[in-house]
Amino acid sequence: MRMDRLIPSMFHRRLALLGVFFLLGGGALLARVGRLTIADHEALLAEAQRRLVTERWVETTRGRILDRAGRVLAEDRPAFDLTVDYQTLTGERALILAARDARRAHAAEWPTLGPAQRDALIRAREPERLAELERLWADIAAASGVSRAELEDRRSAIIAGVQRMALSIWERRRLARQRELSRQRETLVETALADVARPIAEQRRPHPLLTGLDDRTAFALRKIVARHDGVELVDGVRRDYPYETVETVVDLASFPSPLSAPEVRSVTVRGAATGLIGWMRNRVFAEDAERRRLETGLAPADDPGRYLPGDSVGAAGLERALEASLRGTRGRESRRVDTGAVERVEPAPGADARLTIDIDLQARILAALDPSLGLTVVQDWHGNHTVPVGERLAAGVAVIDVDSAEPLALASTPGFTIADLRTVGSALFRDAVMAPTVNRAIHRPYEPGSIVKPLVLATAVSEGVHDLSTRITCDGHLLPGRDDIYRCWIYRPRFGMATHSAQVGGPLDAPEAIARSCNIYFYTLGRALGPARLAAMYDALGVGRPFTHGLEIVSPGFLGRLDGAPLEPTDAIFMGIGQGPVSWTPLHAALAYGALARGGVVIEPRLLMDSAAPASRNLGWDRDAVDAALEGLRRGVNEPYGTGNHFTIGSRREPIFNARGVRVAGKTGTAQAGPTYRDADGDGRPDRDDSGEPIVLRRGDHAWTVVLVGPEDGPYRYAIAVVVEHGGSGGRVAGPIANQVIYALRSTGYLPGGDS
Repeated sequence: MRMDRLIPSMFHRRLALLGVFFLLGGGALLARVGRLTIADHEALLAEAQRRLVTERWVETTRGRILDRAGRVLAEDRPAFDLTVDYQTLTGERALILAARDARRAHAAEWPTLGPAQRDALIRAREPERLAELERLWADIAAASGVSRAELEDRRSAIIAGVQRMALSIWERRRLARQRELSRQRETLVETALADVARPIAEQRRPHPLLTGLDDRTAFALRKIVARHDGVELVDGVRRDYPYETVETVVDLASFPSPLSAPEVRSVTVRGAATGLIGWMRNRVFAEDAERRRLETGLAPADDPGRYLPGDSVGAAGLERALEASLRGTRGRESRRVDTGAVERVEPAPGADARLTIDIDLQARILAALDPSLGLTVVQDWHGNHTVPVGERLAAGVAVIDVDSAEPLALASTPGFTIADLRTVGSALFRDAVMAPTVNRAIHRPYEPGSIVKPLVLATAVSEGVHDLSTRITCDGHLLPGRDDIYRCWIYRPRFGMATHSAQVGGPLDAPEAIARSCNIYFYTLGRALGPARLAAMYDALGVGRPFTHGLEIVSPGFLGRLDGAPLEPTDAIFMGIGQGPVSWTPLHAALAYGALARGGVVIEPRLLMDSAAPASRNLGWDRDAVDAALEGLRRGVNEPYGTGNHFTIGSRREPIFNARGVRVAGKTGTAQAGPTYRDADGDGRPDRDDSGEPIVLRRGDHAWTVVLVGPEDGPYRYAIAVVVEHGGSGGRVAGPIANQVIYALRSTGYLPGGDS
């Protein structure tokens, strides 16, 4: 049917056509309104509610680290932070200010200018603002003492962190919006990141660029803050380590005669516990955030303790190991723009960590190890054939309480301070010989050497492979007709190819074998025990298994062949004297002797006083065997033939242990060690000389001494383990250090005869 018959008038036909267009346009508009009011209602309402609320974090306080007496080893203290707004960090502020300058300079004609003209005027002003921003960074570097390179690294880290956070939040928003729209429309609705990519709070707020500033630095920066927008000094915190440097004293009267003097020497101990406590860093890495997520089980957006740009994080030692409990969680303050109502969730401070360590004892031990006093410097009477006289030696000391197995000191020399990290930096980590960042009491495992012999005796008798009534002859070598292998330590040309049986006039009993440290006796026991039983002994003493209760930072040591092959009978022979495929730390050694003093009861150690009560287990060692082992240790220190009794200087004998009013039993040892090679580029491969041979920086055996000590008329109360890298003789080098540890225990009130 023709349109002119239905609507004869041209006017009416045009009117009808306009009506159709109106209905079509209005329908689309109504459909859009319907979708907004019905389909998107909940999402839009939630967005509107978000815009009515402003939120800010309420900072928390990191927990303290205390020693066993409550002395503060690490704490947050009031300081200043320099914060910089995000637009200044990214450089966007230069463009914003350039645009403002251009608008002000051309205010009259600005409304008539086109986009290209405006952009040209803005770009003309931008170099001046960029130069001003460069002056800001230069001024901050000069006033703070932080290099431009470090400032750039910090800026980049903050920007990268914010960008990662923004992408994570936007993606969560996109998925949430997509799920909601798909649910409402009952079909899959694709959403784009651009639909939800609104600036997050971290892109609108200032970020700490420099933290923990002292008053002097803050005063210098105030002048800069006054000249620049986007920069502010705010109240902050600084992680402080009150006992990092300690002044203490050492009485030199008890030192070996060449080092002894009738004076009390004042010593400054630098880094008394830095290698144990650790330190903080101001850069948060992706692995830190991932570790936090795994520990809490929370997504970063839901975690009030999550890392924000500019946060500090534990970088090493206990600061890192205890990060989750020390960190605490922020509070949140929400304010409604329309009503002014405020809701506040209070922050939860980090938990304090109280250690079993006595920092006073540890500082006194480290003072005795100061190289200026000579015990950790090669002396001509040491008899060291591989390290020149006058060279410094590195050492580690572990002291435990026998009754509780709690570590009282985990000392290592040389040490370092956090200031050294800032000034010397990576050179500390590249020093392969001294390695000051390694705590030798807990971080580095060593072959035990002869100090395991009393433990092997207790195990052999308890396992039924040896009887205490059976004496063993020392002919200088284990295998008949083979004097080139499995030899006793005194069966050497410099000792006249001596044997212990020749010295005592016959076979040795167990205490004599321990006191004289006869290798043949313990080669024999190692062969009788076999690899499986010896491996079980070391395993029962904690070798190869990680510690808990704050001691996760301790190296578990090694047990077994590096290539994974099964242990063989020849391995067992060497493991009987503490050599071969086994290594442990001084802490392991002290704990093992503590177990021996308790009659074979192993107590799991703890470093945190407030952790769960440690578990204990009885190894089932034969009581007579334990008594024989302890008697051997007693003779080793107190009988003239014991390896821990004396050392010789010229023609004069000097006792290794000379403290009165205490009883000491112990064992010295010398453990084989591989060379330390030069590795200048840190790639893990030794540098080589022109002939292609590895360049050796130091070689030689490690020196051990482990002792039990207590009041003269009482039980053994403490176990002390000392290792000196490349020190050679356990008695001459590690023994005098163990003696000074006893004096430190006296001076701090743990043993009678001290000054406190």
